[in-house]
Amino acid sequence: MTDGRHTHARVAILTAIPEETSAVRSRFNLTMHLKHDYYTSPSANPAFPDVIHCQVGRGNLQVGDPTKDLIEYTQPELLVFCGIAGGINGREGVSVGDLVVPPYIHYCSFAKLSKLGRQTRFVPYDHPSIKLHKYHVAHIGYDWRRKNRKKPVGGKKYRGGKVLTDSSIVAGDKVYGDPTNEEQRWVVRNFDDAVAIDMESAGVCRAVAASRNNPSYNPRLLVVRCVSDMIDAKGNNEQRGKNKKATSEIASAFVHELVNEFLDEEPDTRLR
Repeated sequence: MTDGRHTHARVAILTAIPEETSAVRSRFNLTMHLKHDYYTSPSANPAFPDVIHCQVGRGNLQVGDPTKDLIEYTQPELLVFCGIAGGINGREGVSVGDLVVPPYIHYCSFAKLSKLGRQTRFVPYDHPSIKLHKYHVAHIGYDWRRKNRKKPVGGKKYRGGKVLTDSSIVAGDKVYGDPTNEEQRWVVRNFDDAVAIDMESAGVCRAVAASRNNPSYNPRLLVVRCVSDMIDAKGNNEQRGKNKKATSEIASAFVHELVNEFLDEEPDTRLR
């Protein structure tokens, strides 16, 4: 693999909001500042860090440029988008505190409105790595509920622990929190395999696809989201505000276990 403009990391973890950022940096001890607001461990070699972090912002459009810049500057082998999402009630028993590690992503906001109704349109983007799902996510997820099912999330009311690895996520450009809203109802109805909704996954996936311009570089991708709220719950916004810190920490804990295994088992292919 080729080096980036500034450094060459093995793993890059991306987050969208401050709560996700705080959880990731604390979990991985990423306190040393590199160029372009990237962070790594104080014990890392700045030229060849194992793990770096970047907060890319909110929204599918906004995350694109920072993600492409990160790839250009650091050439990570693996990108992990880590954070929270809104769950869709009645899908695979999903609840607050559950993790969703989707094998593919839907983008719901690109559409044509005509007399035929709303017709979905599509753009090319990468989906998460099949191999990483098979060899890393599957068995870590299998053990996760056994180890964490008794831990409360945001108070005793919620007990998470499931890891859903066969269901998709829908990425949109709005916060969905009103079950009576026509657009939200359309999204839930038309993406019936989705268990959660976020606002950034498709933008990250698009940026990875757009960065595949070198035959010597093959970045891999995973999306890890912990359910902070149910989009059709009464008081959805309050629920999300109450739980986003705790659920960000759950997502970062899962990613920490996943990344450590990746670093131990996958060969380091960097040119030194």
